[in-house]
Amino acid sequence: MAEQDDRAEAPAGTLPALTRLIASAIPPLIDQLTTTRPGSVYREALALLERPLLAHVLAVTGGNQLRAARLLGLNRNTLRKRCRDLALPLPRAARRTSGVAL
Repeated sequence: MAEQDDRAEAPAGTLPALTRLIASAIPPLIDQLTTTRPGSVYREALALLERPLLAHVLAVTGGNQLRAARLLGLNRNTLRKRCRDLALPLPRAARRTSGVAL
């Protein structure tokens, strides 16, 4: 029974650990970005997180941009613009056939 309780608590404990990991990565990231890209530290740091986030959510939704946008709490056009700005390819939607043989 205790084993099940440990598994149930694992996901809740993951977020604080991840938050600490990200917080510890910020100082060296800022140091590097300040040296290599002064004046765009915020934009570059945000892109480092945003690019894999958007790619993952698009993969999870099978490339469905509307579902991905809803999951992220964004407008679909905003998602498309962010992907374009980050040079993140948008998956092509599969064309549906009408079932009529040509």
